[in-house]
This record gives sequence, C-alpha cells and structure tokens, in this order.
Amino acid sequence: MRSVSTIIARLCLALLPVFFLLSSEAQQNSPFTRYGLGEYYTNQHIISRSLGGLTAAYADGANNNVGQSINFSNPATYSQMYMVNFDLGLTIDSRSLASKTPTSKFTTNNFIPSYIAIGVPLKKAKGWGMAFGLKPLSTVSYSIETRERIANDSLQTIYEGSGGLNQVFVGIGKRWKGFSLGFNTGYNFGRKDITTRKAFINDTVAYYQSKTSTVTNFGGAFLDGGMQYEFSVAKKVTVATKTTENYLLRFGLTGGLQQKLSATQDQLKQTYTVGTAGDIKIDSVSELHNIKGTVNIPSTYAAGITLHKATTGTRGTFEMWSIGMEYTATQWSNYRFYDQADRLSNSWQFKVGAQFCPDPLSGIGYWNNVNYRIGFMTGKDYLNPDGNGLKHYAVSFGAGLPIRKWRAYDNQFTFLNTALQFGKRGSAVNNITESYFQFSLGISLSDLWFVPRKYD
Repeated sequence: MRSVSTIIARLCLALLPVFFLLSSEAQQNSPFTRYGLGEYYTNQHIISRSLGGLTAAYADGANNNVGQSINFSNPATYSQMYMVNFDLGLTIDSRSLASKTPTSKFTTNNFIPSYIAIGVPLKKAKGWGMAFGLKPLSTVSYSIETRERIANDSLQTIYEGSGGLNQVFVGIGKRWKGFSLGFNTGYNFGRKDITTRKAFINDTVAYYQSKTSTVTNFGGAFLDGGMQYEFSVAKKVTVATKTTENYLLRFGLTGGLQQKLSATQDQLKQTYTVGTAGDIKIDSVSELHNIKGTVNIPSTYAAGITLHKATTGTRGTFEMWSIGMEYTATQWSNYRFYDQADRLSNSWQFKVGAQFCPDPLSGIGYWNNVNYRIGFMTGKDYLNPDGNGLKHYAVSFGAGLPIRKWRAYDNQFTFLNTALQFGKRGSAVNNITESYFQFSLGISLSDLWFVPRKYD
C-alpha cells in the first residue's frame, strides 16, 4: 500500500504551481483594498478561524483525536511536532458592499489560497521542531468609476488597483517541559499597481484620455516570535475505568517587530487612446523610474489564555474540550508608504473560542471523534476610510473531520478542517459597510516518516 509520506510529497509538488497561480489571480474588487497594502487576509490556520481567531494560546499535536496542524501564528507550537505534517488551506470568500450615498450595493465572490506549509520534528526527545511555508498576506484589487460635470462636459474617472503582499517563512520552536519558545523569519514581498484614467465624454469634440500610474515593488525580511506556558491545575484518576483526567491552563504570547520594506517605484503620466490590443501611448507628460523608498509595516502583538481537558485511557490521550480568549492589537498609525500615512488607524480584536469532542475515548461512531468548534470576534478594524472608524465583528463555526479512524493506521493522523465565518465591517456612522461570508477548507496530512518498512 502506498505510504502517506509518498502521497504528501507528490501532492505538495502538484499543488505548488496551482497555489502560486491562484495567489496571483485572486481578485476581490473592493474599494477597501485601496488603503495601505490592501485588504489583509485572515492570516491564521483554518482551525484558528473556526475558533474566532485564537492563535496565541492554541496548540495541538499532543492528543490523538486532534491530529496535528501548523499554528504558524505562534512558532512556539512547532516544538510539539511529533510527525512530519503537510498543511494546505483554501478559502471561498463572498463579500457584499453597501453604500448609503449614493444608494448602491455590490457583491463579489472569490476563491483564495490561504497557505501551504510543512512542519517537521527535529528532535522530539528534546522538544525541537520547525516549519516553513508560503502564504498571501493581502490583496489590492479594485476598479471604481465616477462621473461628474466639468465645463458642460462629462468627465469619467476610473480608479484601478492590483497587487498585494506575500510571505515565505521558516520557523523553529523549542520546548522545556511546560514552556515553549519559537521564532519565525523569512521574506515579505509584493507589488502595488495604482492607475487613474480620465476621459471627457463629448459627442462633438474629441479629447485625448489621460492616464496616471504608479507601480511599486517592495520586499524585506521579517522577524516575529511567540511563547507558551502550560501547567496542570487539577488531575483526577479513576481506577475503575483506568482513565486520568487532566485540566490544563495554557498562556500564550506572540509579537511581530515593525518591519521596513525596501521599495522601488515607477511613475508615469501620459495621454493615450484605446486600441484593439490595449492602451496606445500618444505622449508622455512625465516618466520617473526606479524611485527608491520604504514601506513601514507596524508592530503587532497578541496575548491569550486557554483552559482544556485531556483524558488518558487505554486508547491514548485525547482532548475532550477547550475554551480560550485572546486580545490582539496592531499600531497601524505607524504605517508609512514612501513617508506618507494612509487612512488607517490602530486596530484591536477580542476573541473567544471553544472546541469539544463528544466521545473519543470509546472509539465508537465517526461523529463521536469529530472536533466541533465555535468562536466570536469583535473589535476595531485597521481601515479608516471616512474618518469614523470601522467596527468589526464576526462569528465562526467549524469542525475537524478525521479522514480515517486512528486504528486504521497507527502512524497516520490526517484531518479535514472546516471553518464558516460570518462578519461585518462598519456601522450606521459609515457611508460604506461590508458584510462577508467565508468558507475555509484545510487539510492536515501527517505521517511518521523514515520508519523502515517491515514488508514490501
């Protein structure tokens, strides 16, 4: 029978080009992506999304019924890797924008790659683990048309933008009994292409159209870290059933340093006409190339706490339930793009989430081994387009579905993780509000690699 490790390797190679293609083609067409480096994706594992966004104090991998996922938001969790793991996440995103003045509504649907990552235990006995991967962080994608009257003519203006920020990362984690520490580093890179087109609409007089475009490429190394501390607060041993119930409290903290990306920019102002093959330049008003600058991305931090119950029986150790909360904040007032601020404000989020598994100890019934999850998030968004701020809240649901019962393959812990998120940004004080729905699907393929075969 083909080993899971072979399947993982082949699947990884097959999906990498698809991942890059989807990252470059993901479109959103939202005016909110105009600001900063665009609309930031939910930069979390699918499990965390179903838990309201909990990442700082969340960890798995130590219990049979939750499998093993890569919590790249807190690299301290890499220290709990006990199998090689391949993680892939995809998201279907549906958004509806509503404007009060003028009254209008616009809906867009998108298919977005979330992440691709691999986790590897380095020295399990000493608590060393590492992970690496690729994920898109943000997208710039909009096309907005306005019309106005100037000198008895109609002026059409089209604002367009594309691009976004991506990240390739590698991290390492180390555990000392209940304390874990980890770091991520790598490279953030991206592009922001902004274009403004103006054209007079006149039946008798022909005017040239004007085009102003700015194309900026940026990139730079980053560093972030995390820590977790877990200890038992109560323990109960039942001799009759040969089980031990352990209640554990886990604290988590993550933080990312302020980052300065090196950037180069090309600026173009020209008159043009539209041909069958695209834009045809008539005259260049101004052309500037290779303008050096920097893009400052602010620091961020998160702190959380989780209480969970783990039960050990004849079949192994299983997580019965967990509940947690977290606070996250980012200093977006420090964002600068070529020394210019944008319509951003300091953001914060408060999150709560819970997970439970009905009866993993018995091993009877598929749905008794499923992990059910729920979460809630509220806070202030980083976008501030109208100066009134944007309130942001969301509810989430999800499940961790074991692909095979653990008895089928002693060395296989493969899970299909799902997350449903319903959220809204903005309130009655904002002219434009946004409602969204996201369905996220992730697969965590784990296997004990490099174990010699007993039979061919």
